Amino acid sequence: MNRARRWITLGLPIVLLMAMAIFAVAASAPLVWAQEDDGPHPAHIHSGSCDDLGDIVVPLTDVVENTAGESFGSDQAVPVEVSETDVELSLSDLLAGPHAINIHQSAEAIQIYIACGDIGGRVIDGDLLIGLQEIDGSGHQGVARLETDDDGTEVYVYLADQGAGSEAEQEAAAPAAATTAPADAAADAETPEAETPEAETPEAETPEAETPAAAADAAAAGQEVPVDIRDFAFSPNPVEIAVGDTVTWTNQDQVPHTATAEDRGVLQSGTISPGSSFSQTFETAGEFPYFCEFHPNMTGTIVVQ
Repeated sequence: MNRARRWITLGLPIVLLMAMAIFAVAASAPLVWAQEDDGPHPAHIHSGSCDDLGDIVVPLTDVVENTAGESFGSDQAVPVEVSETDVELSLSDLLAGPHAINIHQSAEAIQIYIACGDIGGRVIDGDLLIGLQEIDGSGHQGVARLETDDDGTEVYVYLADQGAGSEAEQEAAAPAAATTAPADAAADAETPEAETPEAETPEAETPEAETPAAAADAAAAGQEVPVDIRDFAFSPNPVEIAVGDTVTWTNQDQVPHTATAEDRGVLQSGTISPGSSFSQTFETAGEFPYFCEFHPNMTGTIVVQ
């Protein structure tokens, strides 16, 4: 029984990786190390589902390239980034409520999600396998394996990037589009040469006429309201502002934070590094709760009147 269990533990990831490689070849999609593009991928177990992510329940180890040992065999072999985390929650606890594994593009682009998988399915000998589907055409896909152990659950994540090919095609097409711009600009430049004498008078008068309007616009601009992130808390909280005001968060702690609304379309700062700031202008009245994705116990509210 132990020998069979050991075969399952060691053999399943290999079988899964082979299946992913076969799928990629069949789809004729070039696979490229995600590590080459955007570095380690932060990962978390969230409450809720991939369609409606809730708070972070458990942070997982970053998904990165395994650089241990030597490289053998074909240079065309499909590499896969990995993550292994010992989670202090039982598999039963993770299955008891809706949970999902979510992968981010990078620490700097924490607001961009690239792959996600809802936790659920058949548990065989204490093991659960789930698929990680790409988000918004990121090209990242993979699998996660959750294995029961004495202290909780071992969570393994395997991720591959299939989207680099399309990005390369876009970059190759960019110079062709740029090539036509100078010709258009030259054509446009010919007309003002003949009309310059007639256009000089209004150009000279325009700054004098627009100066009062510019001053009025500046006076009507919204105020900037500071919020300190200090000692793992947002201060002040709540923040009451008017429509058009700007809130600026400044991280005074020694660890990164985020300011993320429950509706991420309203507010998503990305990573705010120690000593850095993030600003956002609020153009719609309402009450907007927000939190830190790294520390979900940090919460705040923006009240726009």
